[in-house]
Amino acid sequence: MVETRDGFAENEYGRLLEVLMCSPEQMQIVEPINDTQKRYKKSNIDQKKAVEQHHQMRAVLENHGVRVHLLPPEEKMPEQVFTRDLGFTSTRGILIGKMQEELREPETEQVKQWMGANGWKYEEMETGALEGGDIIIDGSLLFAAESSRTTPDALDELKNWFPEKKLVRIPLKKQYLHLDCVFNILSPATAIIYEQALTKEALGRIKMHYRTISIGGKEQFRLAANVLGIGNHTVMALPENKRVNHQLKEWGFNVIEVEFSEIIKSGGAFRCVTFPLKRMTEV
Repeated sequence: MVETRDGFAENEYGRLLEVLMCSPEQMQIVEPINDTQKRYKKSNIDQKKAVEQHHQMRAVLENHGVRVHLLPPEEKMPEQVFTRDLGFTSTRGILIGKMQEELREPETEQVKQWMGANGWKYEEMETGALEGGDIIIDGSLLFAAESSRTTPDALDELKNWFPEKKLVRIPLKKQYLHLDCVFNILSPATAIIYEQALTKEALGRIKMHYRTISIGGKEQFRLAANVLGIGNHTVMALPENKRVNHQLKEWGFNVIEVEFSEIIKSGGAFRCVTFPLKRMTEV
């Protein structure tokens, strides 16, 4: 009999204990579903290199005490590496969302089967479309983007799921895939942000709560905001974003640089490829 388990996460920076990932063995750009993929459609993905970089990232996580669970790669799921989009984990457990793109719908059924087979309890969204890259939780704050992937009616349902939290709706311009491509929370007082992607009102609401590291357009394209916090003020980041990484270090963060150049061709980096299952509240 499989032991029943509850997921838990209250923020983006507590110590990461367990995470769900998927090796990019089937990764390829079949039909571009974001602007980054359009740029790399012709050259496409070197699967061997992508698998090596993904393995290196997993090794870093495991060396820091994180237990990595792997979904089995499926031939007809070319976007499967981006497990974050499947949903998110909160103080009430794991919530599975709904994919907006038809190409990715089979991923939802697969992860539900995996959760059931491995004893993880989960609940499901019922309204609209919601992808985990558009959801960032920090204690009593719930930042949620209205994007090309997450619909307003899904956020209405989300408010009913979390009446105790302050829901901060952020309209996201269509050219930006998910909220975590332009905004991320690194500590109780620090965030990283691409200001041009957000309205003045949304930017003001974020700056009410955090000191911010601002990134430029080229840094945003290189996914400088899509770092992954693993606890103890440690973040995983792309080595190409030297200025941002230097500022992170000056602000007291331990920055682990990992090559991820092949996987980012599809529009996602370290946060995108990780679905936290358990994360401690403490930094």
